[in-house]
Amino acid sequence: MGGALIPAGVLIYVALYSVVPMLPGLERLFGTAPGSTHLGISLPFLVLVLLSPLVPRIRLPVGLVMGGGLLGVGLFGVLAGLAPNLEIWTLCRALQGAFAAAVPGLSLALLPKLYPGKHAQMAGFWVAGNVLGGGLGRGLGGLFAEWWGERWAIVFLALPVAIVALAVLRARDYLALPPPQYTLRAWPLYTLGFALLFINFFVANLLPYRLEALGLSQAQIGGIFFAYLAGIPGSALAGVLVKRLGEVRAFRLAFGMVTLGLLAQLPDLPLWILVGFVIMMAGIFSAQAIVGGVSGRGGSGVSSTYVAAFYLGGTVAGLVYPPFIGQSPLWGLEVALGVSLLAVLLAGRALR
Repeated sequence: MGGALIPAGVLIYVALYSVVPMLPGLERLFGTAPGSTHLGISLPFLVLVLLSPLVPRIRLPVGLVMGGGLLGVGLFGVLAGLAPNLEIWTLCRALQGAFAAAVPGLSLALLPKLYPGKHAQMAGFWVAGNVLGGGLGRGLGGLFAEWWGERWAIVFLALPVAIVALAVLRARDYLALPPPQYTLRAWPLYTLGFALLFINFFVANLLPYRLEALGLSQAQIGGIFFAYLAGIPGSALAGVLVKRLGEVRAFRLAFGMVTLGLLAQLPDLPLWILVGFVIMMAGIFSAQAIVGGVSGRGGSGVSSTYVAAFYLGGTVAGLVYPPFIGQSPLWGLEVALGVSLLAVLLAGRALR
């Protein structure tokens, strides 16, 4: 099971995030207005939010639950690529989110059990796998959409997660976790999770529209999204930062990078946008690894609630970004900076 956690964390995010650079193209494919695909971004994560706290209560082996979740993400990803209209595409995306709920919270709760004494480092590697999946999904999504069209791009990028699901389901080392314990006293920790994905999604969802207006092609936009890979070294080294600085100071250092990256994106220059996006992603995923490691120590109830709050941030970002399309980038970046400041202020209370 331990050997499957990181590959699963990579491929599930390839499938979920590959549609981001395709949003304008999908709207043209379905003949709908700009911003109309926002439910296909927000609904999967809304469903994931609602179901994540319930997953630890499923009385089945952890491996069976996670394998079934991965299989559903892959199969409904394929069906989303074949969807004849926006409504069916949105439904398939929502069902992807429902099955995805079986993976992140249980993965974080398993890390202290599988890697006692090294769970902070392994949380960093697990988040690095998420970063790799998100970066590959977004980057390859743009490239594949230009080469083969949006439909086949979605299908090809959903199939691998179904394959790794079969490997998980065939494994014999199914593990059990203690009964979940839930608490609202960890609300500052949950708020940090919300802030992390809100900033990530809010900026990333607006980026294709801004870059297309600046004259970039779908392939070039997809190339910009390879900047997500900058989060790999940051998240992988999060355990080292925590050992040297402590969790609070390490988190605040990471969010200093997020703020710097947001400010660098202010000019309407693709190179500056790319540089700022790289810096922002390195900081966000370093912070995500730190907070994820803390949530895993609380058991499956806390880690699953944290995951729900995390994806609630992405859901809200998916719902609120459309009015900012075509507006000055200053407005959207100011929103992201405000949420970043809130996270820095809550870090001490959340992580101590």
